[in-house]
Amino acid sequence: MTARFSVFFAMLLFTVFSAEAQKGYNIRVKLDNYGENELVLGFHYGDKQYVKDTVEADADGYFTFKADTLLPCGVYLLVLKPDNAFIQLLLPEADQDFTMQTDAKDAVGKMKLKGSDENKVFYEYLTFLNKMRVEADTIKAKLARIGGNEADSLRLVAESGELDKQVRKYQADLIARNPATLTAKIIKSSIEPEVPEFEGADAKEVQMKKYYWYRAHYFDNVDVADPCLLRSPVLHPKVDTYINKVVPQHPDSIRIALDVVIEKLKNTPETYKFYLIHFLNAFAKSTIVGMDACYVHLAQRYYCNGGAPWVKQEDLEKICDNARRLEPILIGKIAPNIVVKDRNDKPSALWDVDADYTVLYFWAPDCSHCKKSAPHMVEFANKYKDRGVKIFAVCTAVTDKGPDCWKEIEDKGFSDFLFLNTYDPYIQSRYKTLYDVQSTPQIFVLDRKHEILMKRIGAEKLGEIMEDIIRFQEEKKGAKGEK
Repeated sequence: MTARFSVFFAMLLFTVFSAEAQKGYNIRVKLDNYGENELVLGFHYGDKQYVKDTVEADADGYFTFKADTLLPCGVYLLVLKPDNAFIQLLLPEADQDFTMQTDAKDAVGKMKLKGSDENKVFYEYLTFLNKMRVEADTIKAKLARIGGNEADSLRLVAESGELDKQVRKYQADLIARNPATLTAKIIKSSIEPEVPEFEGADAKEVQMKKYYWYRAHYFDNVDVADPCLLRSPVLHPKVDTYINKVVPQHPDSIRIALDVVIEKLKNTPETYKFYLIHFLNAFAKSTIVGMDACYVHLAQRYYCNGGAPWVKQEDLEKICDNARRLEPILIGKIAPNIVVKDRNDKPSALWDVDADYTVLYFWAPDCSHCKKSAPHMVEFANKYKDRGVKIFAVCTAVTDKGPDCWKEIEDKGFSDFLFLNTYDPYIQSRYKTLYDVQSTPQIFVLDRKHEILMKRIGAEKLGEIMEDIIRFQEEKKGAKGEK
């Protein structure tokens, strides 16, 4: 079967050969209706596909992929030029010496295999799936034609349900006959755990019980630690869905979920390494406010504690230094106090601000983005000055550029009536380090206790976010019975 990189790969089966009987791989492929002289062997790796080898046709018309060492086990792809359609094949560790011949335009229907019981069963299964798919498409087409005939609709829906049962039975039979095989694990990984029925006071309670059960049993059918699954299309979507959809999208919940996954991989070095790198990079690049907490967690718990021995010392020091800088300014932390100066060089401390909410605003006179944010900040200050909100503005101009702050303040409308205007031309407060100010503008929202509620948001969004913060804090107080 040829397809784009979005085909079903879930159902495979194989007979285990002795690993000692095969010292390398030797895969010979002949394709009818394929006019190109090159064929590519690719493989899945996590969330991507890569090229392993490219060969030209032999004199007998066969493409031969051969080496003295075995390929890492997994699902591989024969990638067809020029449009990157592909044919699937499974390479368990001890079944890598075989011949396959088929039609490039109908790989499943015309497939002939010699020397690989694994792939014979695999293509028998694909044939079964194709048959089921044709029947399902026929039912779908009939449903589209019958309009509002309820009786016919119910009958066709029932027929569709019967097809689903046949597929599930076929899958269950394969798993039962081959419980310890890679194929069984791949098949099982496509099957969602069946959530039991629960009782509760109301529908919401029942739904929550089902959710907690599903989350706890999410990986029941997936052998995450099997090294072969790293080179398959089934593992990464499962892990990705768990981290980004199944668990609540809050840093605290995600950190726990990351530990769950990494714990399952601790004895599978390659997969452990892949996902630790993948997660760290993903959260380092995340633009979602607050997700830097996940980066800090991964860095401090794993990288900085000897859990990433492959990382060069220089790179490791950068990762750990970055985590150390970010950790004090994570959402939920008490904002570091800084003592800066007003226009009269009088000390002004952040923690001395008496307000229900403090907006800490770092800006620079020569910053183009700051110029764009200035009108939004002035509008915000006017709107919230009587709602318990104060703006503690820190101009980041240094040394002899410091006086530029006061010139720009008047032009921008940052009057002392609306803003607590400050600067620190010699950075004696270390605000750049404490708040990781590498660019401007930077905005932090603090509560009365100087806990960081929100950070690194655009000035144009500040009013909208402030409304959400005030509403949430008032609801929280109401729930506690506070005034």
